[in-house]
Amino acid sequence: MSTRNQFQGNVTMNYSDNNITTRFPFNDDSSSVQNEVVLTLEALNQVEVERRLAPMIYLGILIFLGVPGNLTVLVVYLLKFETSTYRTFIVALALIDLVGSSVCMPFEIIEMNFQYTFYAVAACKFFRFNNTFIALTSIFILIFLSVDRYRRVCRPLKPQMTVCTARILCGVAALLAIFFSWPIFFLLGTRYVELPNNITGYDCSTNDLYRKTIYPLVHNAIMFLVFVIAIVSLIVLYILIGRKIIKHVKFRNTFKTSKSSSVSSRKTSSVKLSNDGQEGVVLVKMNKMTSSTDATKQPNHIEKNPQAAKTKEEKASNKITKIAFAICLAFILSYLPHLIITIWTAVKGGFIAPPGPIVSAVLPIVTRSIFINNIVNPFIYGFLDRRFRKIVLSYLCKK
Repeated sequence: MSTRNQFQGNVTMNYSDNNITTRFPFNDDSSSVQNEVVLTLEALNQVEVERRLAPMIYLGILIFLGVPGNLTVLVVYLLKFETSTYRTFIVALALIDLVGSSVCMPFEIIEMNFQYTFYAVAACKFFRFNNTFIALTSIFILIFLSVDRYRRVCRPLKPQMTVCTARILCGVAALLAIFFSWPIFFLLGTRYVELPNNITGYDCSTNDLYRKTIYPLVHNAIMFLVFVIAIVSLIVLYILIGRKIIKHVKFRNTFKTSKSSSVSSRKTSSVKLSNDGQEGVVLVKMNKMTSSTDATKQPNHIEKNPQAAKTKEEKASNKITKIAFAICLAFILSYLPHLIITIWTAVKGGFIAPPGPIVSAVLPIVTRSIFINNIVNPFIYGFLDRRFRKIVLSYLCKK
């Protein structure tokens, strides 16, 4: 710290009851006198920055993973995958996550470097709005993606969503996100933080004009309600999808069992007929006729093979459903801690815990848990989508 270089001797910092002071021992000819120098606002801010080093490293790691990961998803899905509703939603999510990784996370690092000296009110409003806009857009796109999966699995004979409809729904998701996010431009801004020794800090948080009003609580309650409705909707949709898949698997297994039993019974009856002599000759002739007929139809049968094509299509659909479910689950788990902290802060009207070394290191990480959602999707595709994984690995091997 700059204050430390102005004095000689040992410097001790005292963190007690949130009072941050610096003591400088001086030795003169007569006696040892200890003077207490109060830290300036900049020095207090620097102390808080040092406390928040762990959250800043955490966000730096997320940026390092999120930017190249989402760029890879965009390139692979746009260039290597066929146009479909699934691809449309995945590309939209990748764009949102890329903005979160390249814009929202760096701002959070900058904001933590000016924890008590954040004077840029307009930047605070814009980037906080951007954070909420990104999160809400992801929520609505995931709901539309899940509805598409529900219709394709549970209502396959009904009219399905088209690519054009999927693109329109992505725009609707953005408009809904703006509708729920615009109050942030008014509610957020500069919050005056009372620091030790009558020093006032400037934090990017709920504006002091509204901090003691009901408006922040109402807005956060609406956000919480949107999140709960989204969670319930996703859970219901995937329960219905899961039930349909389980029923289909049971039916297919039953069909295979009955088919195999009928084949074995046919073999048994043919053995009995062959033991009767004359009937065996007729059976052999019939088998020859059948085999010759099958031989003429065999190439056409191999060419079309509708059963194999249907099985392949079902596997692809189940794979997409697994990926969509994993994306939704990751979003729920990453967003929940952030929302709880936000509601708690709004109810309390200030810090939920007194600033300190542990609180300043741990709480920002928990509050920013939502950013995990911006980097996790590429890993989900890598684990669950063999085609995506194969394309990426082949590209890396060439490099």
